[in-house]
Amino acid sequence: MYLTQARLDLAQAVEAASAAPSSPDRFRAARQLLVRSRAEALQIEPAATPGLADIVGRAACAAASPARRAFAVLIVDSLAVPGLLSVRSFQARLDRDICALLESALPDVLRRSGYPFAGDLDAKRRSLARLAGSIDDHLRPLEPSIPTWTERKGINVFMGLIKPYSNAAPSANDLVISHMH
Repeated sequence: MYLTQARLDLAQAVEAASAAPSSPDRFRAARQLLVRSRAEALQIEPAATPGLADIVGRAACAAASPARRAFAVLIVDSLAVPGLLSVRSFQARLDRDICALLESALPDVLRRSGYPFAGDLDAKRRSLARLAGSIDDHLRPLEPSIPTWTERKGINVFMGLIKPYSNAAPSANDLVISHMH
């Protein structure tokens, strides 16, 4: 519930920013939303709320929690918006902290998306930008599936044995594997 509302709020803030594309502070509301959402999760007082680079760094070092995972998803969503996560004076540190946060908060999601854990910072950033478009698919739990080759007509798969259902002689299209010792 929290994540859904936070993603909607972020989308609205980004949409409002697109109305003023030439304004240097057009992403201010969206950045403040990111900082505020993580500050609440870390229980930081509003008067002491640090900037975006600091809050991402703190999140990268924070203990695992649903709020931290939700914040990581918001960061991935934010990477899809050019300029939203740009901090001129701290960009390299911010990029490293974003990678550290996502690698620790969403490791399974990153593995499924082909994220280059051992790659350089630029390769990681490009991979994360692509992930923004498919994050919802990667967040879903994996569903068990049956390989399509087991659904062929007349084939029964049980404990490594594949035999035709009928006693008729197998055709060229049937696969017969007997005990493999």
